[in-house]
Amino acid sequence: MKKIRLHIGLGGRLGMLAVLLFTSCTLFSFVLADRLAEDIWKRLGIGRQECTERISKSFINGYLQYAGVSNVKNLALNERAVVARDLMTFARQYLGSPAFKTEYDKMRTASRPVEQEDRTQTREQIRQKEIDKLKESIQNMEKMTKSLPADQQKGYQSSIDMLRKSVKDYQDPNNKIIEGMYQNQLGERQRDLNYFKEDIKKWETEYPADCKQFVRNRLQHYLDVAGTVDFSAAVADKGGKKRFVNPAYQSKNGEWKMIYRAGKDVHEQAKVFIEQWMKEM
Repeated sequence: MKKIRLHIGLGGRLGMLAVLLFTSCTLFSFVLADRLAEDIWKRLGIGRQECTERISKSFINGYLQYAGVSNVKNLALNERAVVARDLMTFARQYLGSPAFKTEYDKMRTASRPVEQEDRTQTREQIRQKEIDKLKESIQNMEKMTKSLPADQQKGYQSSIDMLRKSVKDYQDPNNKIIEGMYQNQLGERQRDLNYFKEDIKKWETEYPADCKQFVRNRLQHYLDVAGTVDFSAAVADKGGKKRFVNPAYQSKNGEWKMIYRAGKDVHEQAKVFIEQWMKEM
């Protein structure tokens, strides 16, 4: 099954359906009135239950599953705008419901950054750890030396003596090497805390406590991206694929191109709907 990575911070993507569902700015499951829902899913070539399950899985797993949405490309231009309006209407209904708030709160909690465990050691803990390592090295070297011929043991004895001297140096409460190790770990811990604070700040921005603000951010993101789309941009067939004549447009990201493909009529329908929606939030 084909999958596209879902970047929640930038809104969803779903091929030609992008602008239709992307304008809801969530692509989370939403409840449709039975009769109209059946008509919408029939137009899109996918059952309502299957579609809502895919959207739910997309939300949980972070991927959009779009294989089998067979009728999207066959929608007439005027139908796209109608379907977009219907989807947005019911998406709005769901996004204002307690069910969405529950799902959002679960997702927000699950995405919260986790603080690194504090493994800071005291000076004495560091000192003892380093001394234990030296003593183990001394024991291993002494064991190895005993197995050597007498004429070769003398060369290793000097190394053993140096390790014993290091043990004595580390036992000094004012040893600079131990102090350096202690300060280094304090610095690492502070860096971890700074990164965590930055992650929390970013998380609070991307996933505000108020789910209405989350929806508003997604709606505004759509308007921002769509506002840069040139719906009159020319395309040409190159190697069996449609490509923009203007290289600058060809380098645009997937969201920009998907909104372009959906067409100006769909965007204008979405723009009016979203602006009114935001006014009433």
